[in-house]
Amino acid sequence: MQKEKLVYLLLALGFGSSLLCGVPVSMASAVALSTPHPVITQVFNQNRDLDSTGQDSADDKFWWINEGDMKIQDKLGHVQADKFRALALYEIKDNQNYIAQMYFKYNKYDGSGGTDSIGFLYNYHDGENKYSTGIRADGYSEIKEKNDGEYSDNHNPKRIYGASGNDGGGNNNEIPSDKWIGLRINVIQDTGHNNLKIYVNNGNGWEYVTEWTDDEDMMNGGLVGIRTDGYDVEFRDFEVIDVGGSI
Repeated sequence: MQKEKLVYLLLALGFGSSLLCGVPVSMASAVALSTPHPVITQVFNQNRDLDSTGQDSADDKFWWINEGDMKIQDKLGHVQADKFRALALYEIKDNQNYIAQMYFKYNKYDGSGGTDSIGFLYNYHDGENKYSTGIRADGYSEIKEKNDGEYSDNHNPKRIYGASGNDGGGNNNEIPSDKWIGLRINVIQDTGHNNLKIYVNNGNGWEYVTEWTDDEDMMNGGLVGIRTDGYDVEFRDFEVIDVGGSI
């Protein structure tokens, strides 16, 4: 069992199939059935301008823009809105394990505090019931839930950037500018609870940051997307990958 989980992990993190040498045929067959595959990809390949609409009025193949607007050009999504929320038009199943990842680079910060952030919405059900995660302006990770309109505290925050020691409340911004930063989340939903892990890529590969498990008011399944507050920012290579069994 441990060997099989290792195979899932290697596949989910993008290692080549050559690493499967030596795996028994029966296990290799099981892995083949659960091989990670993208369910959302190439969302920035076609140039277009997207404005916010209601979900039922979303007319783009890939996106529902819930708040703000986005200009897509040269395979980049450019956002200048003070607050931006976009959901990919693919419904995650309740027991589906997946990875969401993207790269971002911001050009300007016009926010009002260290709790502004760049990151994901995940398992979005509606505006009152959803999770959010990402990197805050003060340099810390963020994992929050909103249940019936009530926000939680930030779960298991870890410092990613900066060394000011100020955890929110100020007008600081510690995220490096003019640099492509990768952000990835692993979401596991098939084990009786909801587990999220955050990874960051600063050019040296994916590095684990923190994680949190929701085993109380779980919200499984729903939509996945992008959220920003206070940033003039560009995005590329947004993908959602079904990873099959638990990793």
